Amino acid sequence: MRRFYQKHRQQFDHIDYLLLQNPVLERGLTIAPVIVAGNTVKNGLALGLAFCVITVVTILFTALIPKRLPYTLRVICNALAASLVFIPTAMLVEQLLPGSIFNLGIYLPLLVTNSLIVQKSDSRYHKLPPKEMLLQLCCTAVGFLLVIMTVSSLRELLAYGTLMGKPVQWMPFTVPAVSLPFGGFILTGLLSAAVQALRLWLTAPGKARTEKEAGV
Repeated sequence: MRRFYQKHRQQFDHIDYLLLQNPVLERGLTIAPVIVAGNTVKNGLALGLAFCVITVVTILFTALIPKRLPYTLRVICNALAASLVFIPTAMLVEQLLPGSIFNLGIYLPLLVTNSLIVQKSDSRYHKLPPKEMLLQLCCTAVGFLLVIMTVSSLRELLAYGTLMGKPVQWMPFTVPAVSLPFGGFILTGLLSAAVQALRLWLTAPGKARTEKEAGV
């Protein structure tokens, strides 16, 4: 597996935002909604879907903003565009998952000012060719969705013994404290450590290569 990854490293770099450069696990971006509000599958799915729509649509749309505008004005325009996208997105999420807006509280509208929109849109995404920008945006959005769904599922299972509100019969015990923010922080930290270990293993030179370079 490591040899295959290293051989095709250039191709994997295009989709690394799914896992090895995940915005939550590797960079710590947009981590607050995951550790605070992502305590049930329903909440995680609502946040994940809203993040994907708001972030991808906003960054694609704001790529049309002229670069000659001062950076401060572009940031304001990014936030305003995200606010416009948020309204139909919130309505869609509420239709798909009734009651989710109330459960998420302030963390759903806070997605409007997430760091990928406010900071990274101009410093990273808008500097890429259109196709590459779209690919990285989709990988980043899906990567966030995967993380928040994993954390939310584990927290609901451990805290309540349920998944999507339905009891899991084979769960022998529950730890209600896992639903609190510190539980999300611990689980997210463990996932981040696992991803870092995987990244180090994949990028480390193999034994045969090391011996060859050492002249053994």
